[in-house]
Amino acid sequence: MSPQAGRVEQAQTPETFTACFSVVAGSDPNTLSRVLEPFTKRGLTPSHVYAMRTGERGEAMHVDVHLAGADAETSRRLASDLRGLHLVQTVLTSQKSLAETI
Repeated sequence: MSPQAGRVEQAQTPETFTACFSVVAGSDPNTLSRVLEPFTKRGLTPSHVYAMRTGERGEAMHVDVHLAGADAETSRRLASDLRGLHLVQTVLTSQKSLAETI
C-alpha cells in the first residue's frame, strides 16, 4: 500500500480529538451533577473532570471536563446543552489532538 493510499483512508474517517469544556456556574449542591448530565444522557464517560469552588465566598464553581474520542458534532451539541443549564454562566470549548506523524 502506498503512503498516499493510507492518507486517503485517514481522510475518510471522521476526525476525533479530546473535547475540552470549561464551565463557570453558580455554586450549588447540584452544580456538578447538572454539568455532567449531558454526558450521561449520551452514554459518554468523560476522561477527565476537575471541579473547584471559587470566589470570595465560594459563590462560583469552575468545572473542567475532557472527553477523549469526541467528534465536532458531539462537542458542539454538548457545549450547547451545557450553555442551556440554569446555573451555568459561561462555557468555553477547545480541543486537543495528537500531533500528526510524518
